Amino acid sequence: MDFLQKILLVWQKVSLVQRALLAAVVVAAVLIGLLLAHWARRPDMRMLYQELSPAEASKITEKISEKNIPYVLRDGGTTIYVPRQHVYQLRLDLAKEGLPTGDQRGYKLFDDEKIGVSPFVQNVNHKRALQDELARSIQMIDGVDHVRVHIVDPEQRLFASEEGVTSASVVLRLKPGYRLSASNIAAITHLVSGSVKGLKSQNVTVIDSQGQLLSGEGDSTLATGAGTVQDYKERVEQALVKKAEDMLTAVLGPGRATVRVSAVVDMNSVSTVTETYDPRAKVATKEEVTNNKETGAGGTGQQAAAGTSKTDETVITEYQVGKTIRQQVVLPGKIKSLSVAAFVDLSAADANQPGTAGQPALIMEVTEVEQIIRTALGLTDTDSLKVVHAKFQRPTQPLLEEGPSHWLRYLALAKQLSLGIMAVCALVVFRTFSKARAKAIAAGGQQQLPEGGRAAGLLGAPVTPAEPVMVRRQIAHALRNNPEQVREMFLNWIEERE
Repeated sequence: MDFLQKILLVWQKVSLVQRALLAAVVVAAVLIGLLLAHWARRPDMRMLYQELSPAEASKITEKISEKNIPYVLRDGGTTIYVPRQHVYQLRLDLAKEGLPTGDQRGYKLFDDEKIGVSPFVQNVNHKRALQDELARSIQMIDGVDHVRVHIVDPEQRLFASEEGVTSASVVLRLKPGYRLSASNIAAITHLVSGSVKGLKSQNVTVIDSQGQLLSGEGDSTLATGAGTVQDYKERVEQALVKKAEDMLTAVLGPGRATVRVSAVVDMNSVSTVTETYDPRAKVATKEEVTNNKETGAGGTGQQAAAGTSKTDETVITEYQVGKTIRQQVVLPGKIKSLSVAAFVDLSAADANQPGTAGQPALIMEVTEVEQIIRTALGLTDTDSLKVVHAKFQRPTQPLLEEGPSHWLRYLALAKQLSLGIMAVCALVVFRTFSKARAKAIAAGGQQQLPEGGRAAGLLGAPVTPAEPVMVRRQIAHALRNNPEQVREMFLNWIEERE
């Protein structure tokens, strides 16, 4: 009761403005305390699963409710948030129960297959399982968010003269900011064609979620040669750009040079066979010898001598002119021409540094930059090169990406500021009550003095034996709290005595 009486006494002694200030401080302190209590009791929610179907989301939330764990649904019910300390344990528990099942079950379709299923249903389930497995494999590629695969088998006819052609279609949904290269598309087409019996890569159609055709039927160049044509061209251009920008960055500094290269690449493979003949180099390849014999009639004397045999020998030799065969194979990938464009910031770091003819100072001349780029990239006279000096626009402060982590930082900062505000309010209330209490005690001491004068009861008036202890307490209290007032009372008492 003494504490309440003191508060009531202080409240009666303060002014109306001080009462309003005290009431406002108390209300603000109560509101801030309630807000802090609410934030302290609010759990730190983290994402458990996202992009769930309504059926899966309902099953997962039902399991979470059975464990008496709070959760929050966001993004139209497709994302579930739970307290941070329960995230990993919930994932393990839900995985043990087969959740989330996912739209692509793959060969898990045969786990619940019933006995007595018709062959038609088995074939359909096999095709569905194969499509899901292919989709899950394609989703492992960096940048691919979701995939759907459709396989069309030809209808088997008993008396058909020609077999049908198996075809497939792939629909890709990419993550924001990602783009598939030609080699990635070729890899997807070969992955699908190699997983389906009788499917050729040119019969695989690949499109993205924007409706753009990435690889169509009969596009053999894109499906089979993308890794050696378009992708090779891009890699050559990127290598040349990196080489030029690295050299300029070493001198100008980071972010002060931008180079773009367009290359014309000869992807034709040429095989040349050259035969050279040398008439002076003769080689005998065939030689024929013919013998002719003549024999006369038998007789004596000169007749016998005239009739003797005669032999003729003929030699026929064939020669071949010497020749040299030279075979030359020119592989694809030769750079026929280059076109280079560059923006460079050649301005000196010190803007006040004087230049020539009233122009600002430059680190180097544009012609020197052109010569450096031409030498580094091996440009010929027929290649085009354009270098432009321009002042680059740079933001004064980097822009921070907003995300959930920043909101958590803001909440933590708000909590700390709230504690500081509460401390300041408590200090203001304490000082206000201290001053009001001191005034109230001083006023109470003056009222307890005798009617004969201010100092009569304390210094000169006779007191009863039961009063000395109380008087000493009042004097000690007055000396501690109001020494100036006691001094004035003492001086007044001395004047009255004189």
